[in-house]
Amino acid sequence: MTPSPFKLLSLSMACALSSTALQAEERQAPQYQVEDCCSLCPAAHDASRYTSNYMKNFVTLLDADEGWLFRSVEDLRTEFGTSEVGYRRLKELRDGLKQRGVELVVVYQPTRGLVNRDKLRPADYQRFDYDKALRNYRQALNRFEQLGIWVPDLSGLTDEHSEQDFYFRRDQHWTPYGAERTARLVAETIKRIPGFEDIPRKEFVTQRVGLMGKTGTMQNVASQLCGTGYAVQYVDQFITEPKDASDGDALFGDESSPRITLVGTSHSGKNYNFGGFLEEYLGTDVLNAAFPGGGLEGAMLEYLGSESFQNDPPQILIWEFSPLYDLASDKIHRQLMATLNNGCAGQTELLSSEKRLHPGSNEVLVNGKNKLLTLAGNRHQLDLRFSDPSVKRVDATIWYLNGRREQIKLEKPNTVDTDGRFAVELRDEPGWGDENFFALEIEKPADSDDDLKVQASLCQRPTGAAQQVARHGADD
Repeated sequence: MTPSPFKLLSLSMACALSSTALQAEERQAPQYQVEDCCSLCPAAHDASRYTSNYMKNFVTLLDADEGWLFRSVEDLRTEFGTSEVGYRRLKELRDGLKQRGVELVVVYQPTRGLVNRDKLRPADYQRFDYDKALRNYRQALNRFEQLGIWVPDLSGLTDEHSEQDFYFRRDQHWTPYGAERTARLVAETIKRIPGFEDIPRKEFVTQRVGLMGKTGTMQNVASQLCGTGYAVQYVDQFITEPKDASDGDALFGDESSPRITLVGTSHSGKNYNFGGFLEEYLGTDVLNAAFPGGGLEGAMLEYLGSESFQNDPPQILIWEFSPLYDLASDKIHRQLMATLNNGCAGQTELLSSEKRLHPGSNEVLVNGKNKLLTLAGNRHQLDLRFSDPSVKRVDATIWYLNGRREQIKLEKPNTVDTDGRFAVELRDEPGWGDENFFALEIEKPADSDDDLKVQASLCQRPTGAAQQVARHGADD
């Protein structure tokens, strides 16, 4: 039987449509053969080529699989924690916060080597002692706990398998997915803190808002050393908001401050939504006082010195940082403790003056102008307030009666507005604690106003029992 011409036409059209659909499908899902485009040059393996202070944080870069880069020192470290002096100083900070009714939570990040070691090439994988690194990382977490600090155990992240990268491939920061997985574990620990159940609850929801492109810090250093170019890595970006956006509290905030505050490094910045994920998993407001570029102490110093903390301290303070920072730093600790104690505010000023600074060195405090006072370093602190709040750096010299001196540099991050205030304890370690303060000289900051003034004060430190115990241990 001869087919109808209409049927023939229908069959022809169906074939044509099928062919067109197939071609469209092929156009929508192209297939590519992808090969690594780049590799590091010999200069990237030469530590002497990492000349700036910034570049020294990346000594030395290593090629890895799937376009990953690693730092041979920081990412593949096997030692964690701090020295005995560092642990004693952390204990003193914890005790000082506890006296104010604040529980300290430390989020101590696992390294990229611990979490993403499977990306290392065979030779580097063999050189990296993962078992030693994990053992020492866990020991550091345990030591923090022994100080009375609340410490989420993040070691489980080292064996976690996920399709989403925890860290960026060529950057030291965690991705939003890494931030989310960390926040879940941190929230589990915080919920065990006595009194958490009394914190007001609020429901939060997280939603994807687009893509984030990350060039990468390691990628940038590789480019400087080798001229190497890599593709931008894109990951999902998220934002967390109160579930009921029409609620008045969600729009305008409660009258009281959040009972939980987050300080830390750029990992806690808004880009990665770590603070938002914490709000979702905790079910309560979290004040995010972190900012990029502040390092270990920047956000903590700014927050401790703020009216928000001094007038209404939180119930829980979360401090996030990575293992690369020196937790035993004397200068950082002296600033943290003096700022926690609000400098000389509310204290009897044993020495004080207000000076207009001229270029060069300025003598702003002198012991003995009226009467020579006994001002031992281990019992006193300085408080400096500049008339220009944008002052970010102080270069000063502290003189003692026996002729000894300490040159000290105090800095604040350029990434945020600051208040022009600096507080620091005098040195108190063995060999310095009994020295008697004589004078303070300050260099006028470069590019400052002609009429820049500084109000300088010296006062006793608070003498709480916890501080006395900590200081006795530090001098043993």
